[in-house]
Amino acid sequence: MTGPRTRRPTLATIAQAAGVSLPTVSKVLNGKDDVAAETRARVRRLLEEHAYVPVGARRAATDTIVVDLVFTALDSPWAVEIIRGVVESGVEPVVSAMSSGRDWASRIVRSRRAGRCW
Repeated sequence: MTGPRTRRPTLATIAQAAGVSLPTVSKVLNGKDDVAAETRARVRRLLEEHAYVPVGARRAATDTIVVDLVFTALDSPWAVEIIRGVVESGVEPVVSAMSSGRDWASRIVRSRRAGRCW
């Protein structure tokens, strides 16, 4: 992926963008109560926009094979069979139901997952 956001965001990046301190961003990530609701919402929005993934989650993700399964409907027998097959193979599914391929593609790009598409 090329473009202006090729580096993974850091807590410092989020703090600077939100206009708050690094400890404030950390408190939001850890679910602490002593952050104003407006500030918490701003920090969460920026974490989402920057597709921030905590370092521990990045490390754990390298040990697990994850596949995104995107369906237009989850209530069909074939969707259930595909999900069952993925789970039984030892791969961890991330299941989404979306009406638009564009929505799915945008979400995948924002997640900055390493991998490939078939």
